[in-house]
Amino acid sequence: MKLATRILVLSLFIPFAASGQSRSLDERTAAQMRELDRKLLEGHEKLDAELVMSLFTREADAFFIQPAGQLMKGTEEIRKSWTDFFAALEWIHGEIKDVSYFREGDGVIAVGTVVYKRKIKNREAEEKLVVWTDYRRKENSKWVYVFRHAHWPVAPPAPPAK
Repeated sequence: MKLATRILVLSLFIPFAASGQSRSLDERTAAQMRELDRKLLEGHEKLDAELVMSLFTREADAFFIQPAGQLMKGTEEIRKSWTDFFAALEWIHGEIKDVSYFREGDGVIAVGTVVYKRKIKNREAEEKLVVWTDYRRKENSKWVYVFRHAHWPVAPPAPPAK
């Protein structure tokens, strides 16, 4: 099984399994995870695709699933995704509402929610809730994202008509 597939499966499973196991991070590692998240939000605010890309692995197995569900594989597709996204915006500000980190081998899985206030060009400003999972590992003494999966929650189905 490819690394990316294993990581995706783990990211969906670990948050549930971790509740019964101790996978907590030491304070130093937790602070490094928060800093990585802060830098990602900074890249958003600066509309800076290169800053965001500096936070991702350079390995070929990197991938990003955009909030609307599109899969971007490899650094060039991920870079184009961020470049296009930022080009469509006048501004964006994100605030993490909650996040949990779970140790998985040499890496860390994160799951959380962030609220983005943004203005797409030629539209009214809007607020979007995004739920995300990601896998991070240390490469050359630096924590980087290997994959990130962000999505907008799906609205619950309407109740059946009576």
